[in-house]
Amino acid sequence: MDQGHIKHHEDLYFDDGNVALIATSRGNGGDSEEHLVFRLHQSVLAKHSSVFKDMFTMPPAAGVELYEGIPLVRVTDSAPDLEALLRALYNQPVLSLKSLDPDTPLRVKPLLLLADKYDVQHLRTLLVGRLEDDWPQTLLQWDSLEADISGRLEAYKAHGLAGCELEDNFPEPGSAIEVARQCNIPSILPAAFYHLSRISIDYDWDNVREAFADPPDDWYSGTRSARWSRIAREDFVCLLQGRVQLSRYLDEELSPPYPSDHGRGACTSGHWNTFWYQLSEECKRDQDVLGTLNLQAKTTVAVEGLCFSCQHRVSDEIEKYRDEIWRQIPAFFQLEQN
Repeated sequence: MDQGHIKHHEDLYFDDGNVALIATSRGNGGDSEEHLVFRLHQSVLAKHSSVFKDMFTMPPAAGVELYEGIPLVRVTDSAPDLEALLRALYNQPVLSLKSLDPDTPLRVKPLLLLADKYDVQHLRTLLVGRLEDDWPQTLLQWDSLEADISGRLEAYKAHGLAGCELEDNFPEPGSAIEVARQCNIPSILPAAFYHLSRISIDYDWDNVREAFADPPDDWYSGTRSARWSRIAREDFVCLLQGRVQLSRYLDEELSPPYPSDHGRGACTSGHWNTFWYQLSEECKRDQDVLGTLNLQAKTTVAVEGLCFSCQHRVSDEIEKYRDEIWRQIPAFFQLEQN
């Protein structure tokens, strides 16, 4: 090793440390490699990581490499990623993660991968919890997030702000799916896949933000985008299957039986069936089944041709369908078998 390219970490190099970890990073020029040495305490590493604990309890091998008189462990991890992990083990500030940040998956993925590699469970639990807080686990949480987004969008428009600026404040599905797959976090996949299913591939997160990009006009009014380049081939298949299954569900299930009890007024099974057919077609056009159904359930406009009793029942039926659709999302997008 070229001694001229070895550097001690400025903070994580303790004089009383009894083990050295060395990782490689690129130099300032980007061409040459630098070797960054962390001098640490075996007791601290072993306390948080079963991998390090097992490593340090093994009898030392003959001819073990030393650095300044202490055992040296070479790791293949990048120096910045290893630094982030070690700071967490030494209870130093690592990441400042704000709620609903679209960049959170990109920022936590390297740390999650190392937490899994070295079996640092408390760090994994912390990071997974942050992601789960950002991606709704229940329909109620989903509706609350959607209401927050709608309210913020109206406020942006009222103050003359472009709706596209809203995206910097809410989760992005492409990177979330990527980190969920690579780091085994299935709990965030249903909401992320459903959200992605509402977004056209024309709205790519990176492309619409390029300096000389010409994104579709409605992106400026608040239409969401996604990091499509982060989606693996297998997940594209899941996405397409989910869209097909949602459409099939609307065709086959969104047609409750005509009620037998009615109030006064003209009300026929034809009007009832026509209403549900038109609602199904509207859901398909909007590609947001949950949102379209929720809007219809809350509408106060009388449904033409239906008596008061049937109109009241429409809202009850819609809520049942929304609950069922939310429950079926993992099956629709083939997440249960993946």
